[in-house]
Amino acid sequence: MAKNNEAQGWDLRALHILSLVARSGSITKVAIDLGVSQPAVSRYLSMLEKQCGGYLFTRNGRGVGLTELGQQVLPMAEQVLAGADALNDVVAAAHGRVTGTVRIGTLPSLSEALIVPLLLRVGREYPGIHMQIVESGAGQIETWLHRREIDIGLPYRSHDALGSGEEVLLRLPSYLIGPPGDQVTAGPQVPFAKLDGLPLVLSRKPSSVRMMLDEMGRRHDIDIRVSVEADSGFIQKQMVVKRAGYTVLPWHTVGAEVQRGELQAAEIVQPGVLRLVSLMLTDRPTRAVKVVTGLLREIVSASLASLDALPPDAA
Repeated sequence: MAKNNEAQGWDLRALHILSLVARSGSITKVAIDLGVSQPAVSRYLSMLEKQCGGYLFTRNGRGVGLTELGQQVLPMAEQVLAGADALNDVVAAAHGRVTGTVRIGTLPSLSEALIVPLLLRVGREYPGIHMQIVESGAGQIETWLHRREIDIGLPYRSHDALGSGEEVLLRLPSYLIGPPGDQVTAGPQVPFAKLDGLPLVLSRKPSSVRMMLDEMGRRHDIDIRVSVEADSGFIQKQMVVKRAGYTVLPWHTVGAEVQRGELQAAEIVQPGVLRLVSLMLTDRPTRAVKVVTGLLREIVSASLASLDALPPDAA
């Protein structure tokens, strides 16, 4: 039998870089994310191209794209990577260990309530799991998942945006946030109609909550007037403190300020504004990812009261 020297072995790191570059469309971005130089990433790709006998990428106006050969190689390379992950899981399980890196993309507002308790518990119970946390808005979290740059995503969603079979982790009522002494937010609840014409400080589109408020406003003939667009929860709250507008947030992000008398919060009703936290997973979760996901569900279940949240399966 003829011996094929070129097919003796595939470098897993090169295959991993192939997958990352293919999904991000940028050699520079992958180099930054991996903490290596751009020439180093290019060398791995060149080595892989030599082994494949042809170019895998072509440059375009936005970065790089897969060639026809690259499109054929990518799914096979990702199968090899998935197999390697599965092999690591089997070996670790045989020795009673759970190891690996788990990358979570989360909304900043969930970090204190969910992510910090999760990190502490993983550290105590599964020291072999290395955690990586990144914070951003819902749109970026979904992009990261598509590119396989994270393993678990926790974005806000609206009912209309939920995908088939998508898991809802939390259902959070929304509150209209006003300054101390404000009459609109003086009571425990405020009808949605009271938002009509109020100067609101909200996230930019395509924030799912912003788009949901806009749609509800059109449906009920309510003027959702956004005076300032700011994705930062800190800025949203500070604009309210400075009496420069109102904002709409879940209770767990403002509870401490309300108790200190720095803000007022009234639950929006008739109809309510319910924001959903979705649990989105990579299409090839490792055993470590599955373990962390299980712990996250347990933490959420124990935190419903403090988060002022409805059960995930609430109607």
